[in-house]
Amino acid sequence: MLGLSRYENLIIYLQLAAIVGVLIRFLTAGLQRVYRFFFCYLVVLAGQGLFPLMVRRGTNLYGYVFIGIEGVIVLLYALIVLELYSLVLRNLPGIASISRRYIKIALGVAILISLMLLQLEQIPHDVMARFFSFESTIVFSLVFFVFLITAFLVYYPIPLNRNVIFYSIGYAFYFTSKALALFLRNTGHQWDAVFSFLLLGVSTACLIFWIFSLSRAGEQKTVVFGHKWNREDERYLLEQLDAINRSLMRVRK
Repeated sequence: MLGLSRYENLIIYLQLAAIVGVLIRFLTAGLQRVYRFFFCYLVVLAGQGLFPLMVRRGTNLYGYVFIGIEGVIVLLYALIVLELYSLVLRNLPGIASISRRYIKIALGVAILISLMLLQLEQIPHDVMARFFSFESTIVFSLVFFVFLITAFLVYYPIPLNRNVIFYSIGYAFYFTSKALALFLRNTGHQWDAVFSFLLLGVSTACLIFWIFSLSRAGEQKTVVFGHKWNREDERYLLEQLDAINRSLMRVRK
């Protein structure tokens, strides 16, 4: 790819190969029906990786198509986080319902704030920079909710299938690396190239991790991840969580 070093090209091609690998893993294990939005995201991401090979950089067409693809990716980020909450909290419908509602409200507020800031800003003027500014607000709002669900998994000893746990923990690292890469791109820091390369390596490592950790059998095997070192605490936390869920179910009805 033009304008990139040999090592940057190497990691980009490696990530593209890893994306294809995860897609194949999903299709062979039937996981595309479980992680639907993430599967769609990977398809779009694979298309985005091939896009620079077909359209010359620096042209208006490249800019418009790039913004269009990024817009779809941002939408999929939001849908993936909602999907993640549904998967982790599938046995706690009361908590899941409230969580999804707050995510939607928070995203609406983030979009409104982002649009207001864009109206007040004198810089940046060009469409691409304005879009990245808007995108970063949405992405960092979603990062907060990814951290919340990860902390929930670590603390509460709820039984989940192995795939959900590996997917959730991996996605926390993957999405954080994507968010930090976006932040570096917007700030134009002098170490941008170095950090972007490292973050690209982290996201690629997460993709490779999913290739080897997600499987058809992982949908059936149930494990407990959080707080399992103390049986007494485990029982108390599960009872507390169940009580909260029942209360929210009553409120919802």
